[in-house]
Amino acid sequence: MKGFVYALCQQDTLPSTVLLYNGGAALSCEGSASLEDLKSLEAQGVEILTCGTCLNYYGLTEKLRVGQVTNMYVIAEKMMLADCIVRP
Repeated sequence: MKGFVYALCQQDTLPSTVLLYNGGAALSCEGSASLEDLKSLEAQGVEILTCGTCLNYYGLTEKLRVGQVTNMYVIAEKMMLADCIVRP
């Protein structure tokens, strides 16, 4: 995943939002190899959203270091309204 997140940072057109859920929730947390790239994306205006239920499930709630906590309703809505979804 580190290579994929890094590649997102290098695009001419950045995504508007990065959605992290299931095991991907760990990417926005302390110790993640992708943390600095996600912080860079956020600094460039990309919305970083991580599922709160997923953070709780994996015991990562206190380790979130970038972006905001959200829920699956918001994640599903953003996916339904998106013109394009890029998946690794």
